[in-house]
Amino acid sequence: MCKASEILGWRQLNSPCGLVGAILFAGGKMIDINALKTRLNQIAAARTFDPEKDLDKNAKQAIIQNAERLLNNIFLFNKPWDMERCKTPYQINPLDYEAIRNDDPEWCFMLNRMDWLSDLIIAARITGRKEFNQAALHFIQAWIAQHPSLKPQNSTRTLDTGIRLVNIVDALVYLNQDENLSDDALASIATSLISQTTYLRTQYIPKYKTSNWGSIQTCALLTVLPVLESDFAAQPLFKWAETELKEQLQLQILDDGMQWEQSLMYHVQVLNALLRAIATQEWWHRDVTEFKAIALKMTQALKMTLPPTGMLELFGDTDRILANDVFDCAAVILNQPRLAGYTETSLSPETLYWLGSAGTKAFQQRPEDVPTALTFNGEDSGNYAIRSSWAKDADFLFFNAGPLGSGHGHSDNNHFSLYVHGEPLLVDSGRYTYREDQPLRTELKAMPAHNSVMVDQFTPCAPDSSWDYTQYGTPLKPYVRHRPPYHYLEGTLLGSDPLSVWTRKIVSIPGAIWLITDEVHAAGTHELTQFFHLDPSVNLAQTRNGAVLNNQWQLANFGDLTVATAPFSPRYNELESHQVLTYRTPFTNQISQTTLIAPKTATISSIPILQNLDRPLPAAEGSAWQIQVTPTERYSVAIMHRELFRGKKVYSLDRVPFHAQSIVVHRINDAATAVRLKV
Repeated sequence: MCKASEILGWRQLNSPCGLVGAILFAGGKMIDINALKTRLNQIAAARTFDPEKDLDKNAKQAIIQNAERLLNNIFLFNKPWDMERCKTPYQINPLDYEAIRNDDPEWCFMLNRMDWLSDLIIAARITGRKEFNQAALHFIQAWIAQHPSLKPQNSTRTLDTGIRLVNIVDALVYLNQDENLSDDALASIATSLISQTTYLRTQYIPKYKTSNWGSIQTCALLTVLPVLESDFAAQPLFKWAETELKEQLQLQILDDGMQWEQSLMYHVQVLNALLRAIATQEWWHRDVTEFKAIALKMTQALKMTLPPTGMLELFGDTDRILANDVFDCAAVILNQPRLAGYTETSLSPETLYWLGSAGTKAFQQRPEDVPTALTFNGEDSGNYAIRSSWAKDADFLFFNAGPLGSGHGHSDNNHFSLYVHGEPLLVDSGRYTYREDQPLRTELKAMPAHNSVMVDQFTPCAPDSSWDYTQYGTPLKPYVRHRPPYHYLEGTLLGSDPLSVWTRKIVSIPGAIWLITDEVHAAGTHELTQFFHLDPSVNLAQTRNGAVLNNQWQLANFGDLTVATAPFSPRYNELESHQVLTYRTPFTNQISQTTLIAPKTATISSIPILQNLDRPLPAAEGSAWQIQVTPTERYSVAIMHRELFRGKKVYSLDRVPFHAQSIVVHRINDAATAVRLKV
């Protein structure tokens, strides 16, 4: 009788059954088991690390706790870059890789990615307890036994297969070294891995060219094939993956460095996978010049859109996750300085696991650097960011006025998020879930879940399922101007049925002052609704003309204010409540409604724009506001709402003549300076 190993697809060379030699065939390929062991041992030697020295106490405790759970088939998913995290532990007895928990298929997908294997491997090294390694081996072998052949199902999705391949190969490096795996055990695992790499190619579809699914898969192939095959560079699958990844990156990564899908979470997922592939290819002396240039561009875009908290902005399908480890890993792989203020004292356990002490040494040798740039201009993605400094107490604004992206994009055109003195003030509501049966999925993707506007409850951007829309408005190319210390951002969205034009203009002024003007053109009588979502940490006190936030910042708007409580999701499967300010203002045909955010101590007032230096301009044509910061210092801001074609074309603001669509006048006592932001 033949062994089960033959049933799984491998056989000894020149022998019909059993494995007593070191050569096997898998998926039509010959694998030299001794050569495979040699490669695994070489990699293990390079990845050597000292858990006592290289891991801090809290990290070790968390790893051991999770490893103990896994010994009992108890799973939870709370690693930093788990795409669909679930902090509720669930037990699976007996082990079934098709199991679904939390009423969410994404739970099954997370299970089958096997990101949790590393905790077992590292726990074994911390404690010396072999049962952790034995459990890791058991989980791998159980997956193989449950998948004697590969076919599309929940446990074999291609995205998850790519991630699983990397995780099993990583575990194999340590298991082969620590457990002295038998040829029989190693052969069955290698055979399954080769079959899974082939499966990725046969299941590849055109849409993967522009999807994070595709680039993560090809990065995985470039990461694992050099380990599994001695002559990997000559193999058609490797050649295809290398060529395909180059094309994917050209399609997916915009010239401004953003991944096109309009989600910082998936931007990071692609970047992390790319950094892994680059490191592996460099190990095997491959040319990665092109890949490194793209990874560097992606890292730069991520850095420039990073709030002062160091956590990802909740843009599209994104979680609030500390991003330090991404920058630390990129610093090592791309030979770049570490980002000062947003770096750790050591590599994260997840990065240490595959870079080892050599990675730690390289990390410690990288100098820290403070960027000089304070703005990000995403001219392709439509994403813009402005910060007052790189200090932790900086002011920061993120503005989105670009295309939808993929199904991970939200109805967030002209949304802005605001951090004041380093703390989140106005926020996106998050994503919470991908479940089709959960109404919050579409609710959190819709326009009212963002700091945006609506007219008569009509939404030009309407999600109708987890991934699809019934309609989406047409965003026009933003206009952005930086005249430090002032900044001007303008985005426009066209709605249809009925035709309407929605424009938001933002002026940023030093001292935590922002002016936001919303202009809408829509024939007939309507009601404008403006939404401002407060971070759950913000304390609110209503005032006659708006609200005071955290007893420090005033938000002034002369519309009819109501305050409601709404769901807020900082991370997948996590839900809390936050307050939403809603301003409603009736109008006919056209409206320009301004919101000002400034220190509570400032005095805000409406002032006239004088045409021909002597006649107040009608409010429908232009409006101006004055922010008195101290008794001797004030800012005045003018915004024009339409092209000016009647009368004299010279105007004045706070006694300063000008001709422009937007201008700021800064006055200290009698000395005034004017800066034109838009002509």
